[in-house]
Amino acid sequence: MPKHQLLHHVKAKSLSVKIPKNEPNTARLSWVLANEEFLTVEIPRYALERFMVQAKRAIEEAPLISRGSSSG
Repeated sequence: MPKHQLLHHVKAKSLSVKIPKNEPNTARLSWVLANEEFLTVEIPRYALERFMVQAKRAIEEAPLISRGSSSG
């Protein structure tokens, strides 16, 4: 199997996820990119569900970073 190659790296500002009523097995992920462009990707719903489990584990394992609050 060939290695995956990163084609382009752009930071995203926001993400929305929608599952259309007429296509319940498809998830649409839409990003607003830092360069103000939009990117929409359709993936199988099961792939989104797997991603959500992986994301939850990654969040739980990552150290909590303080968001501007100071202690003391």
